[in-house]
Amino acid sequence: MCSQVADDAGMARVLVVEHEPTIVTVVRYHLENAGFEGLYAGDVPEAWRLLVSEQPDIVVADVALPGEDGWSLVGRMREDGRFRAHPVIILGPVGTPGATEKASALACDYLSKPFAATALVSKIRHLIALAQPEGLISERDRDGDILRVELVAIGVVLLLRDYRIEGKVYLAPELARFSDAWESVMRDQRSFVPVTDAEILSREGRESIASTAFIEVRKSDVEAVYPLDVALE
Repeated sequence: MCSQVADDAGMARVLVVEHEPTIVTVVRYHLENAGFEGLYAGDVPEAWRLLVSEQPDIVVADVALPGEDGWSLVGRMREDGRFRAHPVIILGPVGTPGATEKASALACDYLSKPFAATALVSKIRHLIALAQPEGLISERDRDGDILRVELVAIGVVLLLRDYRIEGKVYLAPELARFSDAWESVMRDQRSFVPVTDAEILSREGRESIASTAFIEVRKSDVEAVYPLDVALE
């Protein structure tokens, strides 16, 4: 079981296992701006020490590390009852044969390098929300102070020019109407909307094109949005 998403300060904790200083600097900047607390390790032994002692909410590990690689860390976690279901994102080179299949077998997500920092942050938010039934994540208010925000998964239909996407997005429950909740998503500074359990269909919904556990939809491409339980003509 992973630790609670938010500690007393309302901040989710992310363990980053990476030995390249440049990547660490970029990831640290974006994690802190997104309201997360970062823990950092340069190899597997240090990562394991922090995992056991600090109980982070999610692990982000590079494949290429000094000594043991990131895959060995995930394998060790899955063999330990404390971390068998712990959220993990593996970072590895694009086009590596069998990487996504290996990640699936180890119940972790694979993100190819080079990657956009916003994509990494969105994936972290997604996995933390899935790991916690109450959906607690960390955000910052206008003054930069950490606060707790509850999100709930809601089924939606996103209409784009040539096709539609059916899946789940995470919206604030205190907004009484769906239209208000969706408007708050569109006002967010991020350019993409994370969607989980997504099904990509023809515009009319008659033909299935693809399905994926996670996809980011560019906001500017969305022409209309409806709750999934609303019948569309």
